[in-house]
Amino acid sequence: MQITGLVAGYQTFYGGELNRIHNVQLVSHLIDDHVIAPGETFSFNQTTGDRSADKGFREAPVIINGELKTGLGGGVCQVSTTVFNAAYEAGLPIVSRTNHALYISHYPQGRDATVNFPDTDLKFVNDTGHWLLLRTWVGSSSLTVALYGTPVHRRVVSETAPLVVTGPPPIKKVPDPTLLVGRTVLEESGSPSRSTSVERKVYDANGKLLHDTTFYSSYRGEPRVIRVGTKRKPKPADQNGSTTTTGTTTTTTTTTTKKPTTTTSPRP
Repeated sequence: MQITGLVAGYQTFYGGELNRIHNVQLVSHLIDDHVIAPGETFSFNQTTGDRSADKGFREAPVIINGELKTGLGGGVCQVSTTVFNAAYEAGLPIVSRTNHALYISHYPQGRDATVNFPDTDLKFVNDTGHWLLLRTWVGSSSLTVALYGTPVHRRVVSETAPLVVTGPPPIKKVPDPTLLVGRTVLEESGSPSRSTSVERKVYDANGKLLHDTTFYSSYRGEPRVIRVGTKRKPKPADQNGSTTTTGTTTTTTTTTTKKPTTTTSPRP
């Protein structure tokens, strides 16, 4: 097979809950020690098979329909992304690669690779003319994928376009019976939709251009979640027994007429 040295490798770092770490370690062992013949196309899904509970995969955070949820096999894309970048740095032709629905900042920009058995796959071709051996090493917080074979000394040059905003975060309103009608609370700020691209040029040992490929990535926006009050406002309390009476005052004026006074003088 002429496995004489390292062709290329890549390392990513990970964390999260125990189930996710378990899935990363499990799928890494499934692809470890895999040999790729000259001219053969490597398929991530074909190599690992279905990521099922029967194989020991557990429920962990995973992106489903553009939203972060809990699903079987969460964490597998950490491994597929690391494999993609090892093949990328080796200068191998990538024939199938899909970015995540959501932007993940801890992966190299525009160089993530999601998988979903059986339809969404990661595939690359061994065009080195020699056998390749894929190895994985999983630590407590890091994963390394390496491709061994006969080094052909390719040179890889990358140019990454800016990450640009393509739209505002979608609005998601959630009824909240604990809030009064008319009140709102921002639960999650969300994130806008974004896009980027990476151009990779691969040269052989003599400087001849072998491949010139641009990988495009478009990411959905994460919802801006707003809780909307549905609780009705209480009615004002009744004021029973409190009565206001307005009285009318009548003023009577009495006029008295005095009789005239008569004066009598005595006779002389």
